[in-house]
Amino acid sequence: MKRAFGFAASLTLLASSLTILAACHSSGTAPASPAPAATKKWEFSTGALHQLPRGSFFDDQSPAIGSDGTLYVPGNSGLYAVRPDGTQKWFYRAPYQSPAFPIHFALVDDNGNIWIDETAEVGRLVGGAIELNPDGTEKPFAVSRERVSQLSEAYDGTVYVAMGGLALPLHINEKGAEPTASIGGYFFSFAQDGTLYAVGSGGLVAYGHDRNTLWTQGIAAGGEPALGSDGTIYVGGNGAFSAVNPDGTGKWSYTLTGHLVASPAIASDGTVYFGSDDSNLYALDSNGGVKWKFATAGAIKSTPALAKNGTVYFGDTDHNLYAIGSDGKLKWKFTTGGQVFSPTIGDDGTIYFQNGEGKLFAIQDAESNGGLDGQWPKRGAGSRNTARGVR
Repeated sequence: MKRAFGFAASLTLLASSLTILAACHSSGTAPASPAPAATKKWEFSTGALHQLPRGSFFDDQSPAIGSDGTLYVPGNSGLYAVRPDGTQKWFYRAPYQSPAFPIHFALVDDNGNIWIDETAEVGRLVGGAIELNPDGTEKPFAVSRERVSQLSEAYDGTVYVAMGGLALPLHINEKGAEPTASIGGYFFSFAQDGTLYAVGSGGLVAYGHDRNTLWTQGIAAGGEPALGSDGTIYVGGNGAFSAVNPDGTGKWSYTLTGHLVASPAIASDGTVYFGSDDSNLYALDSNGGVKWKFATAGAIKSTPALAKNGTVYFGDTDHNLYAIGSDGKLKWKFTTGGQVFSPTIGDDGTIYFQNGEGKLFAIQDAESNGGLDGQWPKRGAGSRNTARGVR
């Protein structure tokens, strides 16, 4: 197997009971009149997660969905391909994956190939990424260097493997993946005009299509930048959530008492939804005004998924998946045995999410939700986790 950076092969590829309650309320208190509002279609085990890497919560995991509906699901030691009916299609075991860390990322590129991260311990933690064929076999190229912080794909088909504060762009051709010069950043998002937006140690950075720096905003930033259809870039961090104009000037900022760990989601009407470790889900209008906030029993470490009917689905460290209306009122919550990660929604309206038990759940809302919708509707922007903005 060919490895970038000349690393040795051993260093490669790093980087229930269930209760459903429903009610209408807006403060996260006990529902007034419980009623079934969603059903579990199935659950699928991806292997027990090994530790809490951040000390109090698991790092997020979120499946990617291929064009045929196949779910590509990060597991504790590899990637599962799962059919929409919950049966396993195939499993790829990552050969050097550390037993202390699970796979975190799955990306489906424009060619239908799947990219995953891998983490190894050889004296220290190192990592990288590997490309798989749609049948689960490994392609003859991998990237090795540091632990992966994001996998994404720009509009020109370049795959970005972010590792250790740098991203290696890979041009995909008939010979495989060819690395080019790296650029700085832990998380990336891509505009249709070729602009790249990155979150790094210096804040938010915009790069042109030639990867030269256009501007830098030294603001609190973490997670992938979410892009609005008007070009606004939204980022959150420790104590603040910010909106930045495409020219790099500040648009507005909202002060938080807590820390926004994950990226936000943006609805079709411009409403921005995000959770914080202050245990609130926030809904802000496009001018930064608070429409409402919804209190939960735990810190929110995930990105919401937005449906066409206005429902907001999000996971919490209190072990619940919440369904909230666009008015901020609780529709229902679905209780699991572990922290709930960032959900996604299939074309048929099925809600898929992973959790801290090492399980993938498929949930059907009693109300037809219409599938994913919005300017930036979920973690990774779309079903394939490319981090592409749409304008």
